[in-house]
Amino acid sequence: MDGMGRMKGAEQMKARFGLAVAALCLSQAQVAQAQEGAAAPAAPATSAKQECELHVFPTENYIGFNSGLLSGFGLVGAVADQEVHKDKVASVNSLMKDYLGPDIQLAELEKINYRTRLGVQDWKVIIEPPTPSNEAVKADPELKAKVRLLNADLKAGRRITSSTNPCYAEFVLLSVFYFKAMMYGSNLLVGTQFRDFSKGGAPIISIGAVKNPLEVFPPKKPEDVEAAKAELRDAFTKDFIEWADKKLKEDKAGKK
Repeated sequence: MDGMGRMKGAEQMKARFGLAVAALCLSQAQVAQAQEGAAAPAAPATSAKQECELHVFPTENYIGFNSGLLSGFGLVGAVADQEVHKDKVASVNSLMKDYLGPDIQLAELEKINYRTRLGVQDWKVIIEPPTPSNEAVKADPELKAKVRLLNADLKAGRRITSSTNPCYAEFVLLSVFYFKAMMYGSNLLVGTQFRDFSKGGAPIISIGAVKNPLEVFPPKKPEDVEAAKAELRDAFTKDFIEWADKKLKEDKAGKK
């Protein structure tokens, strides 16, 4: 494949990833608009006895994308390639759900002391329902309506829970995305979003999706299962750490 083909393949893969999480994820332009637009009223001063709240949303949105040689031949090739790999993608999604379910996500985050990395180590944690899968949203009109309202609140810089605590933040896992491509190998990206309302006015917002490689997942043989589980979970926590230690810190510091 020549250089132009590789560029097209990379662009198609990036576009698909963006579309896959569009139902639950803000663009950087929308983040800037929420931060710079009409600010919410300043939060009242927090009393000494008031406990700060961190609302945590794990995810059930598992996305698999398997790209092969056909994806280098434009849209028709990409569609054909997706059809060839659809059973493998379904298997990958099922494995991710099994190996990295919402409870496991929370347990893995606790292992790396995620609250300290978010800067809210002493806050009360409130676990919210997982963000739903794209398939669940499409299949359930009521759920689709709820997600539409959630997106409206996100875009407007409003809270997505009913809490009125002035010392309040949200940490949302938007998706666990696996992709395999000829040029990139197998990788895991975890879509994350952190919104801190504790400073008053518009929230501090940070969004990220860091890529980490996978070599054993999905397992090819039964004896590879435990190693594949460990690798997937390790990539999940690495994605979070790299986002929190770089992008989140930059956003908190007000860097572009």
